[in-house]
Amino acid sequence: MEIFIPVLFICMNGNCNFMQAQTHHTNEAQCRASIDAQKIHMLKVAETANQGKYTVLEGTCINTRVSDPKKQT
Repeated sequence: MEIFIPVLFICMNGNCNFMQAQTHHTNEAQCRASIDAQKIHMLKVAETANQGKYTVLEGTCINTRVSDPKKQT
């Protein structure tokens, strides 16, 4: 089974960090939608906190193949 994990890369005020979602998706389209929603959320958080603007706000879906635990013997 292939899963997609949303990850954001964020830089603000000279500090850069990765943010990984605690959930995963089974198709890339859902993952991309999740990233888009999280970017919008992070832009609103920055605006509300009045801490400056992001110099980098990028996202990607990391895909990996995992075995299905239900099918293991």
